[in-house]
Amino acid sequence: METHYSQLSKHLYVHHGHVNTGILRDGNSALLIDPSGTSFQTTLTELGITTVEQILYTHHHRDSTAVFPIPENVRVGVPEAEAQWFTEVDTFWNDPKYRWHLYNCHPHNLMLANSINVTDTYAEGAQITWGPASIGVLETPGHTDGSVTYLIDVDEQRFAFSGDLIYDEGKIWDLYSLQKGQQTTDYHGFLGARDELKESLEKVRYSSPTVLVPTHGVVIKNPDTAIDKLIEQLDFCYDKYVSISALRHYFPQLFSEFEGNADHMPIREGKPPPEFLRHFGTTWLIISETGEAFVMDCGSPNVIKQIQQLQTDNEISEVTQFWVTHYHDDHVNAIPEFQETFPCETIADTVVTEVIENPKAFRLPCISPAVTCVDRATHDGDSWQWNEFTMTAYHFPGQTYYHGGLLVEGRGVRMFFSGDSFTMAGIDDYCSGNRNLLGKDVGYEKCLRLIQELKPTHIFNCHVDPAFDFTDKEIGFMLDTLAEREKFYTDLFPWDHANYGMDDQWVRCYPYEQEVALGKIATLKVEITNHSLESHTAIAQPILPTSWGIEIDPTETTIPPKADGHIPFSIPIPKVGSIFGSEISERIVIPVEITYNNIPLGQFREAIFVLTGG
Repeated sequence: METHYSQLSKHLYVHHGHVNTGILRDGNSALLIDPSGTSFQTTLTELGITTVEQILYTHHHRDSTAVFPIPENVRVGVPEAEAQWFTEVDTFWNDPKYRWHLYNCHPHNLMLANSINVTDTYAEGAQITWGPASIGVLETPGHTDGSVTYLIDVDEQRFAFSGDLIYDEGKIWDLYSLQKGQQTTDYHGFLGARDELKESLEKVRYSSPTVLVPTHGVVIKNPDTAIDKLIEQLDFCYDKYVSISALRHYFPQLFSEFEGNADHMPIREGKPPPEFLRHFGTTWLIISETGEAFVMDCGSPNVIKQIQQLQTDNEISEVTQFWVTHYHDDHVNAIPEFQETFPCETIADTVVTEVIENPKAFRLPCISPAVTCVDRATHDGDSWQWNEFTMTAYHFPGQTYYHGGLLVEGRGVRMFFSGDSFTMAGIDDYCSGNRNLLGKDVGYEKCLRLIQELKPTHIFNCHVDPAFDFTDKEIGFMLDTLAEREKFYTDLFPWDHANYGMDDQWVRCYPYEQEVALGKIATLKVEITNHSLESHTAIAQPILPTSWGIEIDPTETTIPPKADGHIPFSIPIPKVGSIFGSEISERIVIPVEITYNNIPLGQFREAIFVLTGG
């Protein structure tokens, strides 16, 4: 990557690498803000800086804190609220609550692989004097819970190093960092941190900076205009989300300010389900005229007891088929026990099967460690007969990309079991981590086109007792809204398509977590989704522990438009004598540096190796 920098004033520079790094200079000494990346050293050399005396970090994310080697005896300052995520990162990586059943996204897993020494922590109102400058600290949560902004008064100007609060006029770096619950868990909090972000932006504005310097983004010389445009964009985008949100059915109190909005789709009435269905927890059960049962999902042992009660009451004879709608824990937690109790055929969509058969290979919201054995993995349109019903399976990337849909025809009805993808209020896209992609033939656009084609008499959600349906007008309204979102959300990000800013998994490691034996070869794929209309080149490089004495060269691939690509690696694992020291634990984080379309992204993703043997 070509190294370059700009000078903002006599004593202040910004290095423009994969992030912006502030360089406050006093002779040949410097104070740095968010230093990251090995190329940064070249800028220091060009400026004649030989001594780094102090480092300040705006927030804990690895892409803006990793790689730069911190010299000895340097003072390192971090936000007080995030000190743990600099000094005790093992408490994150080794705690199962940050690995499984993920309903909260804070802190984000964009965490340092290894802790660093911190000498200073800063809270609201802290003052730092260094060289020719005075530095004030503002607590500015939004992008992370504990982000701060550093106000540098130097050379008769005020410069605000604002972390990732803003990228440019009307733009932010990503949306998934703003996933945060307000009255619920983060899982239900699509754009939930927007109010915090807006308050932080207003606080920065009130401090009257001459220039805003975001960690990711462009140097902003007209802060008021940039902030106004971003707040306007966030409000507009959130309104477009609420207008067809299924969450209005579950939590109407969250959206009371939008009640009666004529531009939002009205919430439909439900309808009673056919008498041959039963609903327990997240499980739907179909009873055939033969007395056999077809079961969908099993998230709780209580469901097993209720099915056994149906047998006791002679309402059903036996369970003969089982369908899994998607991987979320409240749908799969009790499947191993279910399969032992009811040894029937288990069927799931191929994409769903990948996750539920090997959950360790993925890091996703609401993921369960429970392993499901699938007997038959279906593809789009696969059809079969179960007693008097015709079953047709589809990949149904609605609530989550890893999701199936099932059309059941018989007894005079056409029933579509949509998992958690719809309620009477619209679409269940309230967690950006679920990969709700925008665009033609993906995500909810694909799902709604299918519903439009199949014309079911009843649609079922696993959490909702009544059935429902949508009119052609309502489906058209949802499709039009999604098309608008694709345009306006793209405007919100510094990418050529909205999905880069919304899809937390557009770059991912497979398997995410794996056991690796000492002295053996581990295989790892870096998977990348190209959301653009043209081919792009991606480069990936795993960053291995220095004590391994092994370096992996970066590898690149060209990915066609609107397609997935991958970069494979074979990684030799050293034998026991060469790896076990004080710095290496049994569970090892392997960050991966990514460059995409010639844009360096730093340590953008990670994989987990669990060492065995020895």
